[in-house]
Amino acid sequence: MRPGGSQGFPGYSPENELDKSRSNFSFYLDTEVDFSKKFMIGSAVRYEYYSDFGSTLNFKFASRYKISDKFNLRGSYSTGFRAPSLAQIYFNLTFTNFIGSKPSESFLVPNNSPIARRFNIEKLKEEKAKNFSLGFATKFNKSFNATFDAYYVAVKDRIILSGNFDASDLGLGIENVQFFANGVSTKTTGIDVVLNWYKNFENSKLSLDFSGNINHMIITDINNKELDEETFFGKREQQYLLASAPNNKFSLGVNYQYKKLKTALNFTRFSSVKLIDWQISQDLANFNNSEAERLDASIDIYQPKLTTDLHFSYQFNKLINLQIGANNLFNIYPTKQESFTDSGGLWDATQMGTNGSFYYTKLNIKL
Repeated sequence: MRPGGSQGFPGYSPENELDKSRSNFSFYLDTEVDFSKKFMIGSAVRYEYYSDFGSTLNFKFASRYKISDKFNLRGSYSTGFRAPSLAQIYFNLTFTNFIGSKPSESFLVPNNSPIARRFNIEKLKEEKAKNFSLGFATKFNKSFNATFDAYYVAVKDRIILSGNFDASDLGLGIENVQFFANGVSTKTTGIDVVLNWYKNFENSKLSLDFSGNINHMIITDINNKELDEETFFGKREQQYLLASAPNNKFSLGVNYQYKKLKTALNFTRFSSVKLIDWQISQDLANFNNSEAERLDASIDIYQPKLTTDLHFSYQFNKLINLQIGANNLFNIYPTKQESFTDSGGLWDATQMGTNGSFYYTKLNIKL
């Protein structure tokens, strides 16, 4: 049994009220040229202007080479951007934050506030990205095809939520402040695989669909400048960012149709996930003055999990369709943690989530 907790969000007050808006204009041009029956080059350019932070120009080049009737080689290079959202620029909130087991009055400071400038948090700008991909698509026969794509994505000035800064000297009756900031740069490499096979019989059809992703992200730079790195974006926050891109995920779908009856059986395997909880902020003396021991005690490991979905559909006639099924049929949950997670419970919302099984029935009537 775990002790009960309380909600630290007091609600919104008139001081949190805002009326903010933005407008934007964009221009997009896309073209493809077939230089021969085998060789194609495509390009695109996009200009976009935002009223509240400026403009950006991005482009893309892509190519495909048809080695044979059954094998295509493809690749692309592009730049990208993501504008800071209105909430990331203007949202503000005062709340009770539990850091470890200690309550603390905290203030999420809007990025355009003088308080943000006082802590040397700069005005938000867009995230910028460079993307490379190389892969191939092949059709082995009429029933079986496959695609493989490797990719590399570098994101600069990624927007993050900072750690907690001491705000006791501001005279606002709060202990900590947090900010949205262009805090880190990351690089992600990976590979996507998709395999499809199907077979038609006299009164039925069977298909198998397999897809998988292997992914690796690293943080290449932390833009803390003169701010303390552990406070600005420490080990705990870094690990949450890295966990947003799990190491791998694989899915296998088996679909069978017999006349008016359709069945779908799906298996999804989620990779392990590692997070760091609030023990990382406890006094080092509690861990024999060993930084390594404190870090080891703070790590929460979520083991790989396999979920099963099962769906049935029956078409009575052109108008009526009945569906029944289950998501996460066997009620699989993430690995229970010995210490309190960031959410204060037995687990964080990792992998397949924490809702357990979902059973449903649905009657569709088409008029």
